[in-house]
Parts: sequence; C-alpha cells; structure tokens
Amino acid sequence: MAGAVERPVRHGMLTKRSISKSKTTFNAKFQERWFVLTDKTLTYHTPNGHTEKGKISVDCIRCCERVDEETFNRPRLFQVVYADKEKLRALYLQSDTRQTQDEWIQCIRLVSEKSCPELMLRHYHSGAFIKKKWSCCHKTEKHYDSGCASTYISEKLSEYDPRRASLETEARRASNAEQQQRNTIKRKLSLQNMMNTLKLSDKPDKGLASETHEEEDVFSEGELSEDEGSSFKTKHSLDSSGNSPRY
Repeated sequence: MAGAVERPVRHGMLTKRSISKSKTTFNAKFQERWFVLTDKTLTYHTPNGHTEKGKISVDCIRCCERVDEETFNRPRLFQVVYADKEKLRALYLQSDTRQTQDEWIQCIRLVSEKSCPELMLRHYHSGAFIKKKWSCCHKTEKHYDSGCASTYISEKLSEYDPRRASLETEARRASNAEQQQRNTIKRKLSLQNMMNTLKLSDKPDKGLASETHEEEDVFSEGELSEDEGSSFKTKHSLDSSGNSPRY
C-alpha cells in the first residue's frame, strides 16, 4: 500500500547551527538552509532547495522552544529537540524576524503535538550543552529531558496524564454517589414529614369538640316544652286586624 501523501505546512529559509567537533576544538557555525515542514516530516536542504541535508520525523519531535540569546550571542533563536536512535538531540535554528520565529514554533508544535502528545517533554534547557555543561543552569549531565525550564505543553501533558484522569473520574463518581445519598435522605425526610402531617389531620380537634358539646348543652337547656312553645307563638302572633298585640 502506498504511503499517505504528506500535507505541506510551512517552508522557508532558516539559519541552522552546525557543529564541527574534534578532540581538541569545539566550534559551531550557522549556515542557511531551506526548511520544509509537512504533517509527517521536517526536512532541510541546501539554500537552492535541491539537495536534502537532513530529515526529522514529526513523530520524533519532543519539544520546540525558544533559546536564550546569550547562548550563541544571536537573537531569535529556537530549538527542536528530537529523538534519534534512542537519544535526544537538539536542532538550533535562527529566524530573520520575531514573527517568523513565532510562526515556525507554532507550526512545529502543532504537528508534533498532534502526532504524539504523550511523548512531548515536560522540561527543557533554554541554553545549550557547551564545554561539558549547560549554559543555562550549569548542570554537567547532558540530559535534555531533565531541563531547568518548563515546556509550553507541560500543562497540557498534565491533562493528558491517564493517572490524573483516572483520579478525577473516581472523584466525580464519589461526589455523584454522595449527592445521590443526600437526595435519598431528603426524600425520606420529606415523606416522613408528610406522613406525620396526615396523621395529625386525622385526629379530632379537642377544642372544637368541646365547643360543639357546649352548644348542644345550651340548646338542650334552652329547649321549650310543647305548651311553652305554643304560648310563645300565641303571644307573638298578630291579631286579626294585623297589629301586634299589646302586653
């Protein structure tokens, strides 16, 4: 099966640091190279672009960060740290403007982070390993992955950390279970209060019952006999002329 077509991302001229090392001398010089970045590789060529001089797979890129200007006494420096045969190496580059530097860093970060976010470095050295020590922190161990500064992606890597994600998931589950338990207790208490209210409403009101009995007693005492009732009616009845009787 044919390989997937590479999608171009950016290209342009950058100044690359090259190293000439012998047993007695250590010299570094910068040369112009034509760089081409795709979603698969970062390659650099002779200035005319005809001859490829090097290639780095974006899967091997571990970080892309700025470099202290005093490291090589040059402005607008940045580095691409990549894995090469189980070792980490740094490619030091210089752009002609600050905007170009920012754009290259952003593009390289984008393709490398998308390709292998879990392999990106959390720390890096803002200087270079020169004369058996780092120019930034003066450490004597040449380890790129134990640098003195945090990479831009270090916070994002924390979000990708599966252990942290697992702990956050467990915490959310525990919180949800606790909330469900509280809701259950609230429902039970509400139901209990409702039942108590219904029981109280079923009991007769003693005060009302007492008043009812008193009214019944008064009515009993005030009842008239049949004869007394007839006499009362006669006294209060109208005479034949329609006038009230005189007493």
